[in-house]
Order: sequence, then C-alpha cells, then structure tokens
Amino acid sequence: MSIWSAITLALVATCCYQLGTVLQKMGADRMPRLGVRGTHRHAMRAFLRSPIWLSGLAVSVAGWVLFLKAIANAPVSIVQPVLGFGLCLLAFLSVVLLRERLRPVEWVGIALMVSGIVLLGISAAQEHDHATAVSRLALTAASLAILGLLAIAVYLARAGQRISLPIVLGFASGVLIGLGALYTKALFVSLGNGAALIGWGVFLPLTILTNVVALWITQAAFQRGRALIVVAMNAVTNKVITIGGAMAALGELLPTDARLAAARLAGFVAILLGTVILARFGAASAPPPNDPEALHGPGLPAAVAAMEV
Repeated sequence: MSIWSAITLALVATCCYQLGTVLQKMGADRMPRLGVRGTHRHAMRAFLRSPIWLSGLAVSVAGWVLFLKAIANAPVSIVQPVLGFGLCLLAFLSVVLLRERLRPVEWVGIALMVSGIVLLGISAAQEHDHATAVSRLALTAASLAILGLLAIAVYLARAGQRISLPIVLGFASGVLIGLGALYTKALFVSLGNGAALIGWGVFLPLTILTNVVALWITQAAFQRGRALIVVAMNAVTNKVITIGGAMAALGELLPTDARLAAARLAGFVAILLGTVILARFGAASAPPPNDPEALHGPGLPAAVAAMEV
C-alpha cells in the first residue's frame, strides 16, 4: 500500500471518528453523569441502552478498523497526525449545521492542516515504513514518563488549580489514545518480526486497555464541557505523544534526505499549529453543553434527534 493510500484511509477514519463523536456527545449529554473517581453501574447501563450513543460507538469502531489498516502500512508518526484533519470536519459541521461563521484565522488553521498532510505525504512518498523493531525499554520509559505527566495534571486539577476539568479530561484521553496508537503499531511490528507471544500477550491487551479507558474518560469529558474543546485538546496531546514516542521507541526517524526531513518537520508543525488554532475556535464559539442547539443543531435531521425516543 502506498503512503497516499494509507493517508486516504486515515482521512476516512477521522471522518468516522468525528461523526461518531457528534453522536456520542448527543448521547452522553442525555445520560446519567459518569463519575471521574468511580463508575456507577446504572450510568454504564444507560449508555449501553442508548441508540444514539451506540450508533456513535459503532461508527467510531468502523473508523478504528480503517485506522488499523492505515497504521499497519505506514509510520504511526505520519498516520496519527493526519487524523487531526477531523477537526476541520468539526469546524465545517459547525458552519453548515450550527450556522456559525469561521473567522479568517480559523480558515488559516484549516489551510495549515491540509498543507501539513500534503507535506507528510511528500516526505514519505519515497520511503518504506522503517518501524521494523520495537525498543521495549524506550517504550516502557516513554509510557512511564507520559503517565507521570498525566498524574501531575490530575493532581493539579484536584488541588484546585486553575485548570478546567474538561481540559484535564481531554488531555487524559489524548494521552491514552496516543499510547494506544504506539502499542497498536508495536503489535503489528512484533507480529511481523515473529514475536507473536509478545504481540498478542502484551501489546494487544495494552491497546485494548488504553482505548477503552480513553473512551470512558472522553464520555465523562463530553458531559462536563464542549465537544470541540475536548476533541481539540485530545488531538494536540495524542499527536505530540505519537510523534515523539514513534521516534524514540519505534525507530521512525526523519528521512535521510535533508529536503524530505524538512518537509516532514514542516508538516508536523503545520498540523499542530492548525490544531491549536481550531482548538481556540472551539473554545470561542462552541455552544454550551446543555444548549439544545449543541445537542441537535438546526440542520440535523429530526430522525437523528428522535433516535432516543
């Protein structure tokens, strides 16, 4: 599979993710509040009985399957940043369905993300996936360091520091999704190297665990804040973790050609800047979580809003 095919799969995957996010947000706002320190069984049962939330989960799972196909055939440090294009889709839906207007700076953010995706594709067009081995020591050290940062953020939030809980939860889900992407790539690399026992016995459980916990944290964040803020914080965090972790533990280094290396770095920077700009858009213009417009939007079909009936 060519790098452009993998990028195309990642783009389709992120569209599924964002559609699933919209449906999960609609469902989460109607469900009993999930506890941050503990889970209530009745709340979990309510989620599992919600047609809207389950539909969003199904669409997101379809996107995850496409993501697996892409990450199996391209460097994770390229595929994961491409997923950030989903924020462009959220911005577009805000314009079309919520009748909001993008300011010039937001259009700049979208242009940066599109340019970054093109640059990443160009930088890898003449390469094969270089992730042929997993540095278990480096991956373990990176995981511990990243989880340590997460623990510090949670401590500061609980200590009453001026950190918004939705921001902390978005950061936490981004940390886990980023780690999940690294473990997923490590799974494929291990299987390719004949280390099936380590792949199935270590990296598969870690992949499932990080993604399931991230899903729960994301729903709790949706119930406490705006979807665009949560998703944007998640997007920035998981990209930084994936890019750094892939270089440290999976050997996905920059191309040896100076021009291609410069193109890849420029692509990373462009996507991260675009993500930050669109995150600001979400904070500035997203409707309150209890606003009916935030749940359904004037342009959403009534059949979708009636799924809970």
